[in-house]
Amino acid sequence: MKILIAYSSKTKNTKKVAEAIFFELKNNFEVDLIDIKKYKNKRIESYDLYILGCWVDKATLNKNMMMFIEDNNINNKKVALFMTCGVPDTHYHAEDSINNYISYMKNKNNDVLSSFICQGKIDPKILIVFKFLTWRDPNFIHKIDKTILEWVESSKTHPNIEDLRNAKKWALNTVYKF
Repeated sequence: MKILIAYSSKTKNTKKVAEAIFFELKNNFEVDLIDIKKYKNKRIESYDLYILGCWVDKATLNKNMMMFIEDNNINNKKVALFMTCGVPDTHYHAEDSINNYISYMKNKNNDVLSSFICQGKIDPKILIVFKFLTWRDPNFIHKIDKTILEWVESSKTHPNIEDLRNAKKWALNTVYKF
């Protein structure tokens, strides 16, 4: 079985998860690992399974991953999807984000075999953006408050060993079910 693990990573959270999955699968399967930033305007070959990972942007996959999927015509394929998100995986934002990613891929007639999401470090620059947007609109949804600051603090340790262990287990289960 020929597997592609392709990822988009901004703060290295998704890269860590992708690499953990790669090292878990590489001894038993033919696996390629690519950072999609290095594949702009390049075409990938055909694979039996596409494991696609990205960071959350506005409750869905980020634009770089969207462009990669479009540019490489990833339609009518067997896919497994993973994401990293600044909030805990049990938070509604994480659930909405992975569900939006799944919907996006299903709209391209892909067979989504499974999905995985885990917390990642929040980019500190996002707090600056949130502060500015709160200043412009006091009703801004991500107003800097005690909860947001706690998430930022708790996110600093993610993805952690348990997150990576769960990602590897998820990937193995997905491949063996396939």
